[in-house]
Amino acid sequence: MAANSSSVIIETPRLVLRAASESDIPIMHARIFDDTEVMRHVFNGHVMTQEHVDGFMREHFTFGKTRTGIAILTEKADGNVIGFAGLFPCNALGAGDFEMGFVMAKQAWGRGYASEIGKAQLAMGFAEIGCRRLLGLVHPDNTASVHALTKLGMRYHSEVTSETRPPRSVYVISAEEWRRGQRA
Repeated sequence: MAANSSSVIIETPRLVLRAASESDIPIMHARIFDDTEVMRHVFNGHVMTQEHVDGFMREHFTFGKTRTGIAILTEKADGNVIGFAGLFPCNALGAGDFEMGFVMAKQAWGRGYASEIGKAQLAMGFAEIGCRRLLGLVHPDNTASVHALTKLGMRYHSEVTSETRPPRSVYVISAEEWRRGQRA
């Protein structure tokens, strides 16, 4: 499914992050939300029913209203849906932060996509939105995501807990740290 240009949030050499559409909901259920391996470190660690995914996506995904929020991640070459990513408000360390997140279907694992979309999300957050820092919240056992966040220049800050998710490790990068990395 090709994204129309008004729905594109971020474009990288291999990926397109775009607003969600109704037709994405069953695809996301099948490739992400109903896969125990993918979901073991995501949200509460359990798969979701189709009904739950319908409500969750309509509530939390952007359907073109804004550039921030959770959006659909596709491969640029063919529009294949491979996961979700985005920048969204996060109060884990206090008001005013955005969390940078990405979740990939198994077919996309190990291809460098997390680093690629992560770099673009950092640029959007700092250069376009004007964030002072960005957070990455990750399940402590998710070594692949921890590696991706540290490769992006994020550093471990602390552990947090919430009512909706198991404990998470918080990784941070400030705008100044990001800018220094861009000059290096």
